[in-house]
Amino acid sequence: MSKEVNFTEIWLKKIKAPEIGREEFRDKGCKGLILRVTANDVKTFSYPFRLGGKTGRVTLGRYPDYGLRTARLKTEELRGQIASGVNPLTIKENSRKAEELTVQRMASEFIELYSKPRNKSWKQADSNLKLYLISVLGNRPIHEVRRRDIHSILDDLTAEKKFTTCNRALAHMKRFFGWLVEREYLEHSPVDRIKPRHVEQPRERVLSDDEIKAIWKSLDNMSAPYRDWIKLLFLCGQREEETAGLRRGQLEKDIWVLGSEDTKNKTQSTVPLTRQSKAIIDSLSSCNQNFLLSTGRIGDRPINGFSRAKRKIDRLSGIEGWRWHDIRRTVSTNLAKLGYDIPLIKRIINHKDAGVTAIYNRYSYLEEKRSALQAWANKLDDITKQ
Repeated sequence: MSKEVNFTEIWLKKIKAPEIGREEFRDKGCKGLILRVTANDVKTFSYPFRLGGKTGRVTLGRYPDYGLRTARLKTEELRGQIASGVNPLTIKENSRKAEELTVQRMASEFIELYSKPRNKSWKQADSNLKLYLISVLGNRPIHEVRRRDIHSILDDLTAEKKFTTCNRALAHMKRFFGWLVEREYLEHSPVDRIKPRHVEQPRERVLSDDEIKAIWKSLDNMSAPYRDWIKLLFLCGQREEETAGLRRGQLEKDIWVLGSEDTKNKTQSTVPLTRQSKAIIDSLSSCNQNFLLSTGRIGDRPINGFSRAKRKIDRLSGIEGWRWHDIRRTVSTNLAKLGYDIPLIKRIINHKDAGVTAIYNRYSYLEEKRSALQAWANKLDDITKQ
């Protein structure tokens, strides 16, 4: 049987522990508040209740870390829940589950369930979220992330003059929190109505002949899979990850066939192999492996580590301020200089304009593409052998 006492700070500090077992005390100043004292001198506040013919008890916290005023306020709150027919243990469990839904945990699920199946560049999303969101808010429950938290991240990137990075970080966070809303983990996204901070100018970097020559020459000091990968980027004009994923099963005689599942824009593409690109692929095909450009022993995965390869190329060639994607732009620019029209060039590099819905046979324009790519490969020979 619990004893009724008017709880005060002085009384709480002076109360002695029982020799054995435990004792319970009811607070005269707050109906329902209980203090349990054990023989180990552990003092714990709790709130026992009855609802719907069933009993329960909510443990509030240990004194003195959990103070008397806090315990009384919480008890008043719990009494209100009981009066409304709400079980406080259910609320506590739901709150516990919500606290387990941290930014880090849900970002991992986002990458596995959304990004990986849909986006070949999912590693960029993973890296971006880890660098700019998880590093700051990783342990924060998702429902506690506020718009000011996102602005703080963007403010830091802006202060470092990382303007493009700031926009990319915002874009990835919009997709992540939008996914959480779609999956009903959140009612509203904290990123809604946050606009990009900076207006980006379209990149127009095209490698000059001298830069192409310097980069090509530096490939002599690169390991085989990366050397061949970069040469194929120049010769074929395809995206870096699509080229890295070159597989034996994609080759049909002198044609490289990319299905819709292989390309970034989900559009199938055929790339006629020139004399130069075929020589490279033939040398790779002699290896009995699935991915022809692979660092794995059995060719079971494509090459990666593009950033590391880029840093090495910059060091060897002395050329800086360019990106892998600039090779694609360089190919299309040189094809235009050779007199080929824009629609054909877009088919060669598999560039899909917004609003273009025309579907054509995968082998359409094959000979036209072959002629154009061979002309470019011959020009590339002239550039690199000067």
